Amino acid sequence: MAELERHEEFAALLSKGVKSLKHHPNYKIKRNRSESASLGQSYLDKIAYQIGVSSNTIKSWMGQMGLKYIPGRIDDGKLFGILWTIIKEEYMNKEWFTNVLATTSIPTITPPIPIWVASCFRKAKILRNDSSFGPPNEGEINEVISKLFDSHPSHPTSEIKEEPLMHNLPTRGSGQFIGRHQELEVIRQWIHSPSPVCLIAGWAGMGKTTIALEAAYLCIEQINRNQEWPVFKHIIWINGDWKGLSFNDFLDTIAYQLGRAEQIDKSIAEKRLVVRNVLAIYSQQQPLLLIVDSIDTAESEIYEFVMGLPQGVKVILTARENLNQKYKAGFLEINTIQLKGFEEGEASDFFSYEISRHLQTYPSSTKKTKIEQLLNIPLNVQKELILATAGNPKALSLSIAYILDNNIPVEQLIQKIRNAGYSLVELFDFLFGSTWDKCNEDTQRLWQVLCFFHSPPDEKSWATAAGLDSRKFHYAVERLRTHALVQQNYIGDKPHYLAHQTVVTYGKQHLDADEDFEKNSRKRWSQYYIQYLDTHLKREQPQFIYWSYLLGRDLEELKQEWPNILKALEWASKHAEKELVMNLILRLSHFLSRVNLPLRIQYGLEAADYAHQMNDKISEALIRIDIIGWALMEVNKLEEAYSQIEEGLLILKATDEIHQEAHDLKIWGLALKAKFFLKTDRIKEAKNILKKICSVPVIPVIKHRVLLMQGDFCLLTKNYKEAIHFYELANEKSMLYGGEKTIEAYFNLGLAYMHCDFYEKAEKMFNNLLYNQNKPNQIELIYCYYGKAQILARKRKYKEAYDLNEKVINLIHSWEPIINIRQEVEEFHKSMNENLLKNTNIRDGI
Repeated sequence: MAELERHEEFAALLSKGVKSLKHHPNYKIKRNRSESASLGQSYLDKIAYQIGVSSNTIKSWMGQMGLKYIPGRIDDGKLFGILWTIIKEEYMNKEWFTNVLATTSIPTITPPIPIWVASCFRKAKILRNDSSFGPPNEGEINEVISKLFDSHPSHPTSEIKEEPLMHNLPTRGSGQFIGRHQELEVIRQWIHSPSPVCLIAGWAGMGKTTIALEAAYLCIEQINRNQEWPVFKHIIWINGDWKGLSFNDFLDTIAYQLGRAEQIDKSIAEKRLVVRNVLAIYSQQQPLLLIVDSIDTAESEIYEFVMGLPQGVKVILTARENLNQKYKAGFLEINTIQLKGFEEGEASDFFSYEISRHLQTYPSSTKKTKIEQLLNIPLNVQKELILATAGNPKALSLSIAYILDNNIPVEQLIQKIRNAGYSLVELFDFLFGSTWDKCNEDTQRLWQVLCFFHSPPDEKSWATAAGLDSRKFHYAVERLRTHALVQQNYIGDKPHYLAHQTVVTYGKQHLDADEDFEKNSRKRWSQYYIQYLDTHLKREQPQFIYWSYLLGRDLEELKQEWPNILKALEWASKHAEKELVMNLILRLSHFLSRVNLPLRIQYGLEAADYAHQMNDKISEALIRIDIIGWALMEVNKLEEAYSQIEEGLLILKATDEIHQEAHDLKIWGLALKAKFFLKTDRIKEAKNILKKICSVPVIPVIKHRVLLMQGDFCLLTKNYKEAIHFYELANEKSMLYGGEKTIEAYFNLGLAYMHCDFYEKAEKMFNNLLYNQNKPNQIELIYCYYGKAQILARKRKYKEAYDLNEKVINLIHSWEPIINIRQEVEEFHKSMNENLLKNTNIRDGI
């Protein structure tokens, strides 16, 4: 959601743009003389229809319905949609576009550049020709960008901004900062200290964002030189609570600010490395300040990135009180400021300021009289209200608004708050409790199950967990939105629903008190994700349980839902729902091979124990041999892998040999034993196993793997032409069940081609590792880059090979440091460095 920070300026600019379309041929209404003037659509109706809102909504955005009806925030897709609708008709220019966005919380680039404007338009939601809502097509965007930046008509996205921006701080809420002087002094002292991180913690409404923003402005404006606030050349503000913020948006914001806009369309893995390196470069020149507001609501990847920032980057974080220990554990040195309520004097100043603000907002004589009466309440009554709200600025502000809106005496509200309890938690319980009582049962159910989800749920998952059909869901969710408890945001074409953590926590309190409802909801929720994986991951071929979940389709939608699926897996593990753990891991293990190998091993062990308890020998053997054994080998825990594979083979001996699945598993287990022997230089033993199993009839998916092992044997023994034969045969065999994009199949085949000097074929194989060229997986990039680095080395391009291999090492460190290829990569890096030194000495005549 885009927060509107300068409401009047936003409305004026947008009004100018909207009115420019009034006489445009596409929007002008033509009527016959016989038609009533009231018939037909107005130009506003047509614009509203294009972006899926009512004309009254647009009027409110333009300020036509009065300043107080200008919303505090607008959905990003709708905002970019109306800006696109105006810009494409060429009535407004790129400066107008930037000026509109500058009045919101959306980071802007000034002057605007083509690649940034294009990325904004890709987030627009407009009515398309197929009657769906989504972004304009790339051709339309490129055409509009060409016209906006007419100096680059043929390359609309080529211009790159190189000069970094000083800061992207949002506008302060007011020109007056009240209280918190001691806390500001602590922040100032921390900036001068070697400690890299300052955490501002406290309950909702305590002013964490306000004080972080004030400190940041003091580092720019030098307002009080006596306090010797340092000047930062670069200050980057990231709002972790900004609806729809992804790790990609997080990296993009930093890239924008540091003049690396060319990274916008890069893969997230590459962007992560580049952004971190750029931060390291700038922080070496002069300390850089990064502020992450509400980091506790940010994606876990953002938190992990912040934990590994280079020395010289000073970081201010804000988070709720209950996450304080998490951050202490995450950083070696951390300076923590625990925000509490205002002191009495500060609270009194804030009270007076809030009332003055209401006086300016409400010019009506009736309202003004009531506000003035509130301003003149006795000091002892004012003090009682401050105590009742625990000095919480937000609670105090809400209390004043409550008194004015409901026209009740201050004493009456104080008594209500006292009845609810004096603690801040109980105060919010009081505020939420009033809303809870107004909600019907369906709405309460939705509220209760919000705590199931790690990231904002979509309609199907949320409705299923609550046990509501589509009609009941939409009615209930509208009630939640009416009470401002959730916000709707589109991810792709699907709406998702975001709630503040205090809302989620309150719903969980009611969930904990209703065991039967929670039990049934958890069952529906977990079963939904079983069905979700069957829909989005299962293939038609091969028709064998487990192997039918091999990767073979676009995983982007699954990756978006992965945080919620992981939460279901974590819950099942924690609450001893072992059958659910096994059902999930059987479906997820191949996906986890590209995402998180340690998780595959961890939950695989739990699933194997459950299968053992249930005397399900086939499942236990499968899990130990492939899910656990194969993964342990990939993270270089060879002895543990061998132990699991052997245990799986022993289990198979106790099964009926006629059983086809047991037979196939046995062959695969033996092939993995051969792989273990190859990795431990026991070539003869590996050869004997492969000779024994190479001609045994098995299903194609197992045959594919046996052929790969034969190729690996030939590669290791430097019989490269024979290796090519087996790898190509393996890939042909996989086509019988839809094909596999296994790393072994493409990377090792690429190496074999390379050793035979078939460089083009080798590079093609390495590129084939990337399932999605635009959004490659990190493990895929590791092998792709490493393969290409070896080609460069064979061509004696040692500097290029060294630089590319350095990216491989960085990727390994950020993905899985104990991956089995790490030692080989580091040895290759060392040899490239030696070759560079040798060439340098020869050139210098040493």
